[in-house]
Amino acid sequence: MTQARIEYEKLTAGYEFTPAEFQLDEEKVAAYLQAVDDNTRIYEENKVVPPMAVAALAMAALSTGLVLPDGTIHVSQDLEFNEMAVTGERLTSHARVNRKVERGKFHMLTIEINVTNQKNKKVITGETSFILPLS
Repeated sequence: MTQARIEYEKLTAGYEFTPAEFQLDEEKVAAYLQAVDDNTRIYEENKVVPPMAVAALAMAALSTGLVLPDGTIHVSQDLEFNEMAVTGERLTSHARVNRKVERGKFHMLTIEINVTNQKNKKVITGETSFILPLS
């Protein structure tokens, strides 16, 4: 499913992004391990996906549906890893705006993220926050 892109200015608390699906294929896992310089064989040998690789793919899925202004800073993320993901699995990332607040010259945006597997079990839950410059 193609996700429609929305401008930051149009977001409101409670806005739900279109769920984004992604496949955890061996190529994506290998690319992640190479990017973080992880040479251990534990993930490949056990056919499991590093939890932060799932988080990175969920953030990438979110970024395809959101247009943020230049100067945006990713300030935090608080994630809970609930279920191990395995190579070959198809996951769905759900994202919802928790808060959108103006403070002086900046805006703060907090987005809730939930990633579920094919059995509808939560793999990741949490939120990520951004500071955005005033347009």
